[in-house]
Amino acid sequence: MIFVAGVDGGATKTIAVVGGLDGTLHGSARAPSSNYHNIGVVKAAKSIRACVDLASRRAGASAKNLEALIMGLAAMDSPRDFLVGRKVANLAGVGKIRMVKHDSVIALYAATLGSPGIVVNAGTGSFAAGMDASGTVIRAGGWGNIIDDEGSAYDIGRLGIRAALRAVDGRERKTAIARLLVRNFKLRTLEDIVHEVHGKPMTVDEISAISKLVARAAFEGDGVARDIFAYEGRVLADLVCSVAQRLRMTRTKLDLFCTGGVFKSDVTILKPFTRELRKNIPRFSIRQPRFEPVIGAFILALREQGVETRGRILENLRSSYKRHLGNII
Repeated sequence: MIFVAGVDGGATKTIAVVGGLDGTLHGSARAPSSNYHNIGVVKAAKSIRACVDLASRRAGASAKNLEALIMGLAAMDSPRDFLVGRKVANLAGVGKIRMVKHDSVIALYAATLGSPGIVVNAGTGSFAAGMDASGTVIRAGGWGNIIDDEGSAYDIGRLGIRAALRAVDGRERKTAIARLLVRNFKLRTLEDIVHEVHGKPMTVDEISAISKLVARAAFEGDGVARDIFAYEGRVLADLVCSVAQRLRMTRTKLDLFCTGGVFKSDVTILKPFTRELRKNIPRFSIRQPRFEPVIGAFILALREQGVETRGRILENLRSSYKRHLGNII
């Protein structure tokens, strides 16, 4: 039996799936981060190798003999990144054909199955990516938390901390975020959060997790927290609009797929997001992505073998999807 594999290599986790050319998934696995920017090339390769090895064993396959392996990796933002990404793939040493894609591309294929549409992701980072009827793919955002990533959980967490400390200065209104930070981190005073952030220092994931505290404050009606989500909703809409304009999709009915924990956390962000979108895109439908991003990598691996995900192939993929990824994602 011929097997192919897809990998979603992110900042917090790595997920791999292995399946046959009939679209059926036979194995899946999860491993730690494979973002070489955070952990280095060697550790990233080891994480991918371990993840694909385990998914292959569960599928009854050999990782080395996989016909195709498509890896969607985080932070593939420059030609140099793709050179390093290919080095990571080669060090992992699995699959006869190994290809590295930007993680926005696999998210797009998982959402649209290769049809026209736009996916906007608001997770630890943020980006938008779109595909038009000719198959042209472009993206916007995703330049990393130091430079960009507005609309992300990281940015919400960062702005939440900043707003709470500015309230201490008298520069902003008081906010319930301060109380939640003190309670969550067991601080003596709010000012101690500065040591938590800089002294350890806090990781990107730890700051991103603070977005849940900001979401709780917004849900309870805190004005400062709601303003943060309103701002993030607008900047995410700007990402979508920039992609739609470049693909000349603003005057068509757009299929839009929203992914990432920020969109799942609370409806607070959707109103400002959709309000801003309508200024430039009169007609759009917000849809649920068909699959998790790792399946986009698997779909691209099938395409490398000349297999399109439609008809019976798609049905097999759908029927095996929850069984293999229910406890992995």
